[in-house]
Amino acid sequence: MIANFTHKTRAIYQNRPSNSESLHKNRFGLIELGYNSVSSLLIYYSTTPEITFMTRETSQDQFEPTLAISDAEVAPETPSTTARSGQQPTHIVIENKANHRLPLWIVVSMSLGFLLPVCACGFFMVVGLAGLGSADLSDTTFDTATGPAIAIVRVEGTIIGTDDTNYLNGAGSGTVISELRSAEANDDVKAILLRVDSPGGTVTGSAQIHEVIESEITKPVIVSMASVAASGGYYVSAPADYIFARPDTITGSLGVILTLFNASELLDDIGVDVIAVTSGPNKSLGSAFSELTDPQREILEVSVQESYDEFVRIIVTGRGLDDAKVREIADGRTYSGRQALEIGLIDELGNLQQALDKAADLGGIAGDDYRIIEYDRQPSIEDFLVGLNSQLNSSETERALETLSQVTTPVLEYRYVGFGQ
Repeated sequence: MIANFTHKTRAIYQNRPSNSESLHKNRFGLIELGYNSVSSLLIYYSTTPEITFMTRETSQDQFEPTLAISDAEVAPETPSTTARSGQQPTHIVIENKANHRLPLWIVVSMSLGFLLPVCACGFFMVVGLAGLGSADLSDTTFDTATGPAIAIVRVEGTIIGTDDTNYLNGAGSGTVISELRSAEANDDVKAILLRVDSPGGTVTGSAQIHEVIESEITKPVIVSMASVAASGGYYVSAPADYIFARPDTITGSLGVILTLFNASELLDDIGVDVIAVTSGPNKSLGSAFSELTDPQREILEVSVQESYDEFVRIIVTGRGLDDAKVREIADGRTYSGRQALEIGLIDELGNLQQALDKAADLGGIAGDDYRIIEYDRQPSIEDFLVGLNSQLNSSETERALETLSQVTTPVLEYRYVGFGQ
């Protein structure tokens, strides 16, 4: 007779009789039974192998167990025991030996259930960071053709002067220059298409890109203007061999801007007095906390005029226009693509595909059997960790002061500041 229960118990024989009246193990060997609420039982037996009656002393639940009698340690029968048909029952106490490891397994299961997803996320994060760490500026081909290629270099967003070759928040000059040099070094690339969708940006960033196109790039450069290619966006386009624009492209805005903020009246209203101790009268030139004097304005106007003259020069050189005509059209106004064509700022109205066809023609590629190469911008793991560390270690006050400094510090810009820019 076999019992199916969740817990196992051990039989302890008490009030054992003398040797002549000893309990024979062929009648009761090792008894195993399980029941969640069993504490002790009175088991009555006879000389027959079956247990005829049993009562429970401490359990309050209905108890109908089936016992398993093991013959692992069976002793031979003796006549004295066989003859004892009317003997008193022997008192057997069954101790509950519940599985006390159950809470431990519950804790282990809950811990594994929590740790496994965390470990999986950590693993994939490490793999991702390792991928970023091994990533570099690489060619990404969007077609399966073989043969000569046209490289697309994008100038999208505000132009920023930076040495970072993986700048992702706009048209960083370092990134654009790196891509131009990669295209120049690739023997398969026969022409470079500069895709411009930018309102311009800093004078320095625009000049850096322009200098590389003008002095380092020997392959044909074709510009395709998207929605906006104004001010600095046109500045970097001027040295190209051929310029396309859409009829609805906004271009022009040829000139320089220097934005200053004057918060002196606001500070007076709220009762704040900013005191600057300087080594000279113009050390705080352009400060947002004091009014600009006439001599200081003249100083800034000289810088603006120098940058403007440089802008005129690159248009005269790049487009082959007369200096006087350029100064006439370069009064800061914007032009549509059609207007730009009429005054000689662009060569043709067309979309990206037409610009690619022109690049293939100027690059000596017959037909449309060419590859298109673009450059994938991915930050290295070092850039990622440095940026994360900078954010974690800087307080909100420091970030606010940095933003305020960026807004209030005067910067010369070739930038269109019209609606939506």
